Amino acid sequence: MERSLESTLLHTIHTRLVHDFSLQIRECLQSLSDGYIWSRPNEKANSVGNLVLHLCGSTRYYIVNCIGEVDSERDRPKEFSERTQIPRDQLIELLNHTMSDCDSVLSGLRPEQMMQTTERTGKTSTYAQILLHVLGHFAAHTGQILYITKMLEEGAISELWRKFRK
Repeated sequence: MERSLESTLLHTIHTRLVHDFSLQIRECLQSLSDGYIWSRPNEKANSVGNLVLHLCGSTRYYIVNCIGEVDSERDRPKEFSERTQIPRDQLIELLNHTMSDCDSVLSGLRPEQMMQTTERTGKTSTYAQILLHVLGHFAAHTGQILYITKMLEEGAISELWRKFRK
């Protein structure tokens, strides 16, 4: 395969999102009890569970809906307001399903499509813009989940970033 900026960008986003970051989140979920997954330091803060719901909703919207052109329902406010303690295994299943759908879309993209545009985001956006937005957003919330996990479960995920680095 010929290397180009587009192919490198697509490969890196695909790897970090579908494999590295999602594996880190799974590891955090496995390290926490259901109670900790849904705990909040205050009413204005997010729980790990809410962040997982939000990442799945947002990532599905941008990659599966906007790029893959598969319509899906999203209730963004509920991603943050959910108070029902959805069990860890269900959250992991939701994350796995979301990443599987994203993997399918990203595996089907070709590097020459990175500058293709869509209006599905509500404005004209290139696939590269969408993917860079998703990667930054996913990375930020993954960092929050990692930090919360370290705060709640001492030693649970030491050196996790090295474990999954490709």
